Amino acid sequence: MDTFREKIKALRIKKGWAQEDLAREIDVSLSTVQRWEGKGAKPTRHARRALDRLWHEVGIDSD
Repeated sequence: MDTFREKIKALRIKKGWAQEDLAREIDVSLSTVQRWEGKGAKPTRHARRALDRLWHEVGIDSD
């Protein structure tokens, strides 16, 4: 996966989650997830650690 946006979307698809589900899982707002996927905004350190854990669970490289 090339971009952060693509990895976020791939994670959601593999988990079968909507954006709302991901937001709830890592304790961020829906608009935050939408910005990550849409505008390519970057997560906070706390959110990044949660995403790294989830990516690891589904077999997506976090780099």
